Amino acid sequence: TLDNIIFSLQKMGGISVYWYELLKRFVNDEQCHLDIYQLKGGNEHVLASLINRLKLPAQLETTLPVVIARYLPFRLKVTDSSLFHSSYYRIAPGAKNVITIHDFTYEYYRTGLAKWVHTRQKAYAIKNAAGIICISENTKQDLFHFYPEVEVPVEVIHNGKSDVFSVLPETHCYSEMLNDLKDQKYVLFVGARAGYKNFSVLVDALASFDEVILVIVGAKLTSEEETYLTQKLKERFYFLGFVGATQLNELYNQAFCFIYPSEYEGFGIPVIEAMAAGCPVIALEKSSIPEVAGKAGLLYKQLDDTVLIDCFAILNDNKQRSQLIAQGLENAKQFSWDKCFAQTMDFYKKISRL
Repeated sequence: TLDNIIFSLQKMGGISVYWYELLKRFVNDEQCHLDIYQLKGGNEHVLASLINRLKLPAQLETTLPVVIARYLPFRLKVTDSSLFHSSYYRIAPGAKNVITIHDFTYEYYRTGLAKWVHTRQKAYAIKNAAGIICISENTKQDLFHFYPEVEVPVEVIHNGKSDVFSVLPETHCYSEMLNDLKDQKYVLFVGARAGYKNFSVLVDALASFDEVILVIVGAKLTSEEETYLTQKLKERFYFLGFVGATQLNELYNQAFCFIYPSEYEGFGIPVIEAMAAGCPVIALEKSSIPEVAGKAGLLYKQLDDTVLIDCFAILNDNKQRSQLIAQGLENAKQFSWDKCFAQTMDFYKKISRL
């Protein structure tokens, strides 16, 4: 039994991508005997894109509001022999429950009621799990740091990357939205920007590099962010908002480099997306990033202008740049959603036998 609760909790994000990629493969695998449930409404974009792929329609679980249902155990009866996997920390009483832990961001960085509610729900799910999937070794280490009493099987199963991310041929016709960036030397930032993501640190580091602009993909800029960007970079930034995977791949392909200054990630999918698209990666040597980037990224303990001087010197050297790109392409081959799915199925079989 699969629980699509995540599609009702976020419009887009790493966990939705993870669940979407697994779900596509579950419904196309004849060995799977599935029941799929979701709450009314949810992420229309994701659900619409699944309709044409699903052999089985997802069934409505409850009419309770999402804000209540998300924190309650799964309400429908699941047989004792069933394996139940929720996309976000829900438990089905009586079933063999599998949970996926993506990170411990709330535990490290959040405060107040939001942290208390989330950690209580996660702790309950961990306590009642028959098996736990962690998306990186770093997340597994965090699990045992916060919950040393865990005794059930714990498996590290890395995330994958979409096949959309690849090196484009020179004859590729790029999207019109990229016209303003044609022939521009830009560094790319993708994702959330608050707190530990260190977006302001990146802006500060780029302030003295007049030859590059910053391209930002993600949620709408706040007025404070716009003011700060203008003060530091003048007109050397370009905001694109959210873009589709095809456009993001084009951005990676044309970028001078991708910079990922985050202090903490459960995995860091953009790192391997960029590498698969032949885009050099600069990132912090923290949390899961060394595990994902391997030796194919330019990794540093901190990010500042002196670090970027060294990095840009490497990337401006054609030989060193080509070598780094080749290493990134090779590293990205290790991560695929097909591999993630196969390992998840093997883990299900292991838990079912317990």
